Amino acid sequence: MRPELIAYLDDNRPWQQEDIAADKLTCINYAFGKIAGLKIIPKLKKIQLINNLKRTYPHLKTCISIGGWSVDGFSDAVSTDHHRQIFVDNLVAYMREYDFDGIDLDWEYPGMDLAGIKASSADAQNFLLLVQLLRAKLTLFGQQDHRYYRLTAAVGAAQNLLVTMSPTTDYQYVDYLDYLNVMTYDMRGSWTKQAGHHTNLYSYATSTGQLSVADTVDRLVRNGVSPTKIVIGAGFYSRDWFGFDPQVSNPVGATASTYGTQATNYVDLQPLLASEPENFFWDDQAQAPYYFNGSQFSSFDNPRSMSAKAKYVLENNLRGLMFWEYSLDPSQTLLTAAAQEFVEKDNT
Repeated sequence: MRPELIAYLDDNRPWQQEDIAADKLTCINYAFGKIAGLKIIPKLKKIQLINNLKRTYPHLKTCISIGGWSVDGFSDAVSTDHHRQIFVDNLVAYMREYDFDGIDLDWEYPGMDLAGIKASSADAQNFLLLVQLLRAKLTLFGQQDHRYYRLTAAVGAAQNLLVTMSPTTDYQYVDYLDYLNVMTYDMRGSWTKQAGHHTNLYSYATSTGQLSVADTVDRLVRNGVSPTKIVIGAGFYSRDWFGFDPQVSNPVGATASTYGTQATNYVDLQPLLASEPENFFWDDQAQAPYYFNGSQFSSFDNPRSMSAKAKYVLENNLRGLMFWEYSLDPSQTLLTAAAQEFVEKDNT
C-alpha cells in the first residue's frame, strides 16, 4: 500500500483550487473546526473547492481537523457522558455536512495547559472515552452512508506530550484510531534560546539534541503502537533565532539572544537561501538543513530532508508523512520531493 502523504490545509489561507496538487496527496486534513460549547464552528469558506477536487481525484480523502494550538473547549466538551454524547453527535453532523471522510482530533494537549487552555486531571481518561464513542458513531454512520470514516489524532513528539494523551502506559486510545499524525516539528522553538533543529529526522550531539523523528517513532513503537499507525510530520516553515556570539561557528546548540519564536514560511525563505548559498548548511547527523549568517539561525525542512523523511517512512513501514501547512510552499517543492520517493517505490 502506498504510504499516506497528508497535507494540513488552512481554510483561512490564500489558496485556490488549482493550487492543490491533489494527484500527489492521499488525504487533506482541513484546519480547523473549533469548539463552541458542545457545537463545532465555524462555517467553512473554501471546503467546496476541495470537494470539487475529490470528484476529479476520487482517491483523495479529507478529514476535518478539530482544535489546534491554543484552541480551548475539549476539556469541558468531554467532561461528562452527557456532554460527550452531544459533542460527538454534533461533531459527526459537522463532518457529514461538509462531506469529509473522517475526523482528526487536534487537542493540544489533554491534561496540560501549555497553550493556555483549560486542563483537567481527568482529560486523558475522557479523551479515551471520546475516541471510543466517536469510533462507534463513525462506524454506525459509515454503514448508513456506505463509506468508511477515518478517525485520527494529532499528537506531540516529546515524551511528556505523548504521556499526557493516555491514562495508561500502553496508549490504549490508539486502538480506536486509524493512525496518529505525530507533530515532529516545533521540537525546538519558542520556549528556548538554545538554537536547534525544529523538525530533524535524527538526534544530534548537543545537550538538547535527543528529540527527533526517529526518537519519537522508537518511543511509540516501544509502547506498543504499530508502525502502520504512525504518520510523521514535516514543517513547511522555519524556526528562527537571532543574536549569536561572534565566535560561534556552529550555531546548532548555541545560545541566541532571542527565543525561537519567529517562524518564516518556506515560500519567504526560498529567496534568502537562493541569494546566500554560502550560508546554507546540511547537518548530516540530524539529516536536517539550516541557514546561518552569523546573526540569524533558521531551522527548516527542504527537498533533501523531505526525501530523507519519505525514505524513513518506507524503510520503517510507517503509515506515512504529513506536513503543516500546504499554502506555506505554493511552489510545491517540498511536497514534490516526498511524493517522488513514494511514487518511485510504487514503480519498483
